[in-house]
Amino acid sequence: MVGDNIYHRAADNKWCQADSHHSNPDGSVNLHNLKTDTQSDKVLLSQHFFYFGSEAKVIPPELLNAIGYKNRIDHRVFDSATTVGLTEWLHNSFLESLNQVISDPFDFNDSEKRYSVINDKIA
Repeated sequence: MVGDNIYHRAADNKWCQADSHHSNPDGSVNLHNLKTDTQSDKVLLSQHFFYFGSEAKVIPPELLNAIGYKNRIDHRVFDSATTVGLTEWLHNSFLESLNQVISDPFDFNDSEKRYSVINDKIA
């Protein structure tokens, strides 16, 4: 599937990249993607999540406005105090979906394709 759990460290502490949508078509390491994807020392871990995949829900615009959300490429960080309304809406609306994969990733049909950071395209 198209996911991001594709990197790990080898015994010599070097990064390993699984044969995935981020590697080269022959399965070898795509060094451009590896460098980009592993440049941060941050990781997201959770035991409390909602994963809607291709069945993503429409979030009420007033909740997005309240946290200052802008639709753009890149990671976003929001203060937990600012996101209380969004968090409550998720829990109240979708609690039965907590900690479940509701649907395959949005781009699951492209899972055999490869991503290149060089031209920022899936091919």
